[in-house]
Amino acid sequence: MPVQSSRVRVTLESAGQAFVVQPGRVDERGWRFEFRKPLASVSQPFDVVALRHVGWQELPWGLFALWTMAAGAMLMAWSAWQRQRSARRRAEELLRVGQVARLNALGELAAGMAHELNQPLTAILANTQAAKRLLQDDPEELPTALQAMDQAVAQAHRAAAVLGRLRRTVERPHQAQLPGESVDLEQAVRNALYLLEPECKRLAITSAVHMAQPTQVQAERIALEQIAHNLLTNALQALSGVRASERQLTIHIETGQGVGVMRVTDTGPGISPDTLPHVFEPFFTTREGGLGLGLSLCETLASGMGGQLRAQANVPRGATFILTLPLAPSP
Repeated sequence: MPVQSSRVRVTLESAGQAFVVQPGRVDERGWRFEFRKPLASVSQPFDVVALRHVGWQELPWGLFALWTMAAGAMLMAWSAWQRQRSARRRAEELLRVGQVARLNALGELAAGMAHELNQPLTAILANTQAAKRLLQDDPEELPTALQAMDQAVAQAHRAAAVLGRLRRTVERPHQAQLPGESVDLEQAVRNALYLLEPECKRLAITSAVHMAQPTQVQAERIALEQIAHNLLTNALQALSGVRASERQLTIHIETGQGVGVMRVTDTGPGISPDTLPHVFEPFFTTREGGLGLGLSLCETLASGMGGQLRAQANVPRGATFILTLPLAPSP
């Protein structure tokens, strides 16, 4: 580039004096850049000064735009990668939570099955053992043995019905309502008391059933008997914790406002106010070794039949469980 048209001005400066070597075309607008370098000479202590002004029009705007676009593309790619990574982690977490939920559901189902089948299987074992002993006696007590075998067959049918209901629940989880029929509420309670008769004798408990009039409810027979059995079993377990003279078990059956009501009342230790809101939660139990599924299953069965199960404290002590079910339509 010719010296006169150069945009760099070069001077030699020494002791406050400046000697122009190259005047250049210096524009005072824009940014000022100055380069200074002392000459390596003792006899000539000069500084070489190069001055340059850079204006807006001289900046490499095209390179700036390209760099900005490249940086923006990199940021967008990084942001997309982060979103994809977060979405993948969220999907993996949802999958893990779903797997845990299914495992918990399977565990609850297995525990519930074991809980519901325990009583009929125990009754089958007891009746078959009793029939065997009766047949081995001399002379044989054939009528009593046949009665025990009939009871074992009935309990086997009950266990099969429980399995069938659980299978229907698994195959059709969207079907919340259980199939209903007209069931005698008192008879369901009597059947449960019959199964618990040995336990009542062991604890020296005499149960009392009070009923104003026959009550037919719309319910699933096996489910209703299971609810009655679980409520009575819990009452007996509560009564085992008090003195024999204080043990009382009362069942009231009544009707009102289109529903049949069964109240199971005991004089056991009762339910504390802090525990009462949690008695129907799955796996919640205050009994050592308990599964915490009995009352939860009872509430689920009651809701499936269009009814309700609730608990309240008994005065002066003990607990009352109240089951309400819709009355069966008149024939």
